[in-house]
Amino acid sequence: MSAPTKKRRVELVQVAPAGGEASLQLSSFAPTLSLADGVTVTLSSTPPAKTETVANAESLAALLKRRAEVARQTHDRWVRSPRAAWIQSLLAELGPPAREELLALQRRHTTLAAEDFATRWELGAEWSGRVVALWLGAEGRSVEEVIAKAAEFGHEKEELSSGVVLEGGLLHSLATGADVGVEELLPWVKALTAAAAGSAGGAATEAPTASLYRVDPSNHFLTAADTSAPLDSLGDEVRLRIASGRGVGSLNTTFDFASGESGSGVPLLDGYWERLDDASYVVGEGVARLNPRLYLIWKTAGYCTPYHQDVHVPPHFTLYNQTSGASAFHFLPLLLGEYATLVGRRDGPSRLKELLQRLDREGVGEVATLGPKQMLLILPGGAHGVYVPRPALQLPPPARPLPPFRLSVIRAAELFVAPVCDLYERLLLSAADWATPLGLSEREAEAEA
Repeated sequence: MSAPTKKRRVELVQVAPAGGEASLQLSSFAPTLSLADGVTVTLSSTPPAKTETVANAESLAALLKRRAEVARQTHDRWVRSPRAAWIQSLLAELGPPAREELLALQRRHTTLAAEDFATRWELGAEWSGRVVALWLGAEGRSVEEVIAKAAEFGHEKEELSSGVVLEGGLLHSLATGADVGVEELLPWVKALTAAAAGSAGGAATEAPTASLYRVDPSNHFLTAADTSAPLDSLGDEVRLRIASGRGVGSLNTTFDFASGESGSGVPLLDGYWERLDDASYVVGEGVARLNPRLYLIWKTAGYCTPYHQDVHVPPHFTLYNQTSGASAFHFLPLLLGEYATLVGRRDGPSRLKELLQRLDREGVGEVATLGPKQMLLILPGGAHGVYVPRPALQLPPPARPLPPFRLSVIRAAELFVAPVCDLYERLLLSAADWATPLGLSEREAEAEA
């Protein structure tokens, strides 16, 4: 995937970088996760995520180069592609009903116009995701089988870890932190919503809406079907949710810096883009390419994002800067993370608690809790769930509560893993059978004829 050829510049409004008063160090803090109203689990035995020191842009470049090479060497074990060996291994164990479902999806994909890499990647990731879901959801599938299969793929190995906490001098210019509430948030959401509507050519007569996910109080791994909110009533709803303790969040409040020179109108994102744009020139396009779309991710306490691998765009690193509040990242081996989400959604929070307690006792996975001015690098080969902790539930040793906050706010940027993206771009654009990854049995071929 090609990066913008021109370096974009924006008029910056100063945002205070990390520095001065020390940021709240929570990265090794064992959080209590809220799975449903009244159902929690504390990860007291899960080890903390590894830490990498980035003193400057050159050391960030060295880190990304090292991780990009690891990703290239291991891609067959984690890439969400029909051609990846781990997907083929799961596919080989599926029965006729599952194969018929995959054939139906394959037929649909062959009818779609998809001449570019991004679209072909998205369709392949969708198909591969169904393979994973069908294998995990097979009748009688046990956690022991999932653990064994994950070990077969090496998903628990360090080279396929889900993320690392960043520290060091670079954070003094790259990270920032300040408590954010609804009053500060609303102008940002309005500016980004207006920019998105303008780039999409939305009709001026349409009432503007904002992205908003509402967790089910009886199961935080489920969300309401309606994933938007009228912009003129967004503030009132978020305030009510904060008061009631019901989690809401937005994962799709974004701005594409390739769309213009004037910036987003949100200093928090404009400053991040400026600094990352500079750093990306040191990193180099042969290692990682900065996606011009940046994310403003905001959530209330009690919100959770189920375990997942980020596959909405081709393989990438994600740089998270927690700017307000706190977020608990729970890293799990890829197949186990997908299984945890299946258990949470299908079997409910009590069964999920049992699974997470078992994994915690066995020391499976890692945890990183971020406070303001802290940063995290998400790696492409693992799975992660993200929880916004409820301060009243948190009692880390020596029994000091998590400081209260109004909103959890993260600014996030994606950097495409160049060696892996280039490999799959060549494969997908040169393969005439890119949309028909499922080889047909004799019976299936006769049925298709």
